[in-house]
Amino acid sequence: MRKTVFGAMLGCLLAMCVAAAQPTQALASPERTLTWEDLAPPEPDLRAPFAHLKEQQFSDLYELYKLQQWRKLGNDADDSGLAKQVEELTASLKAAKIDVPVLLQKLRDGMAAYEQYGATPVSKLNGQVIRLPGYVLPLEFGGEAVSEFFLVPNVGACIHTPAPPANQIVLVKLNQTYKIKELYDAVWVTGKLKVVRIERELGYRDGAGSVTSTYELEGTRIIPYQ
Repeated sequence: MRKTVFGAMLGCLLAMCVAAAQPTQALASPERTLTWEDLAPPEPDLRAPFAHLKEQQFSDLYELYKLQQWRKLGNDADDSGLAKQVEELTASLKAAKIDVPVLLQKLRDGMAAYEQYGATPVSKLNGQVIRLPGYVLPLEFGGEAVSEFFLVPNVGACIHTPAPPANQIVLVKLNQTYKIKELYDAVWVTGKLKVVRIERELGYRDGAGSVTSTYELEGTRIIPYQ
C-alpha cells in the first residue's frame, strides 16, 4: 500500500515538473514586429507653451525664429529686406501684447528638446529580437550584394532629403549577403537589436556626408517587403 501511495506521489511530482516547464517553452515567443514609431520615445509637446497663441501668431513667431537663426549664421549681410521682415514680424506680435523675447526663448528651448528627442533611443529595446520593415541604403552602392547597410523609413532618406533623426535609422549587419536590385529596396529584416550610437560616412554621386544612428541590428533574416 505504501509503495502504491509513494508511486502515485512520485508520478504527480513528475507531472508537476513537466507542467512547470511548459510556460518557459511558451515564453520563447517569435520576434517582435516593430514600427518606426516604436524606435522613438514619447514625442515632446512643443506647442504647450504657445497654446494661448492663434495659429497665425504662432506661425509668425516660428518665422521670426527661423529668420533670427539665419542671421546668426551671418546670412544677413547687405540684406535690408531680411531686417525689415524681422522688424515687421516683431512689431506685429508686440501689437498683440505678445512677449516676443520670452516666447522666442521657449521656442529655442523646445527646438533643442526636439533635437534631443530625435537622438534618443528606446533603451528597453536593447537585446530584443525584432522584425522591422524599411528601405535598404547601402553604405556603398555598386549594384552588388551587401551585408551591411542602413535601414531607413522612407525613400530618399540621407541622399535626396536630409537624414532622419538618429533613432529613425538602423545600421544592419547581416550574417549573410543580400543581393539588392536597386537603391532603397523595400525589405523586412529580423534580428537582435542593440542600442548603440554609430556614425558612418556615406558617399554617392550627390555628395558625401556623415550619418548617425542609435541602433544596430544583427540581422539573421532578410526578405523582400510584401
